[in-house]
Amino acid sequence: MSPLFAVDLLGNRRELAVPILIDSFVGIYRWHAKRTLRRISLVRGAMAGDQLVGVSMLEDLAPGVGYVYYIAVRREHRKLHVGTFLLDDALDRFRSQRAEIVYAASEEDNAASLALFRSRGFRIVERDERGYREGGLGAWGLRSKMMVVSGEVLLGLRINPPGTSVQISPQRTLG
Repeated sequence: MSPLFAVDLLGNRRELAVPILIDSFVGIYRWHAKRTLRRISLVRGAMAGDQLVGVSMLEDLAPGVGYVYYIAVRREHRKLHVGTFLLDDALDRFRSQRAEIVYAASEEDNAASLALFRSRGFRIVERDERGYREGGLGAWGLRSKMMVVSGEVLLGLRINPPGTSVQISPQRTLG
């Protein structure tokens, strides 16, 4: 596989991600991923040469709070670290915007997804946990924006502690 690089999928170029979503999700998740693709603020693509091999959908939920809605990878490129590349790209983006916390959700039985997020320091957020503004990871007031549903767990990661310097990497676009 060619080295990976990330691009923003702008405008109608987002439609290039639809086959990846169809390959990655079924049922209500497929429907929601396709709907989110058209409405989300930022869609990032993982390119291997001239082929789109994965996508991430990202949103700023509130000042200093990022959310990874979806990470999807073409079936033939799974287990080649494309998901890890996309998650690292998302975290770099949120850090460059000085986000303090990033959330994601996963089906509670999706071992691969949970392992990916845990590999970068995410942990499950308990419903009764102190709120993110009080130093915890509780997502008070944000869960409805995240659309976490029954059978999913909310994950969180605190990034950019006070006094941390931020390096901004150049962005590429495909649009």
